[in-house]
Amino acid sequence: MENKSENMRKTILIIDDDYSLLRLTQMILDRIGYSSIVAASVNQAREILIRESSVDLIILDLMMPDEDGLSFIKWLENDSNITPNIPIILNTAKNLSESEYDIFKEHCHKIILKGMNFTETLISEVSSVLT
Repeated sequence: MENKSENMRKTILIIDDDYSLLRLTQMILDRIGYSSIVAASVNQAREILIRESSVDLIILDLMMPDEDGLSFIKWLENDSNITPNIPIILNTAKNLSESEYDIFKEHCHKIILKGMNFTETLISEVSSVLT
């Protein structure tokens, strides 16, 4: 189990339009001691990032109705005044083509697929990025 006192200093922004998965991810991270902020859309995530100056990690859904994860990544890297080196874990249900995978691998620290073993995979990948 993670050291909760060490994790409490880390804040994770979770962006997902699936409310159930958003809350599940938040519960998992909170249980192991991370502080989490949730956004149900890319626009809400932008507002949060502009307001919150200390986000240590972003968990980003790829396919959302208002705007997709790639446009958010491009905004974060090119058009925002946010520190561009916030690590991103892409969390998607989409089977990525090789070219899509290459694009996201260039911009994201990790890519995880939604589905089986989600909890274990999420904890493992968050821990590997933040430690």
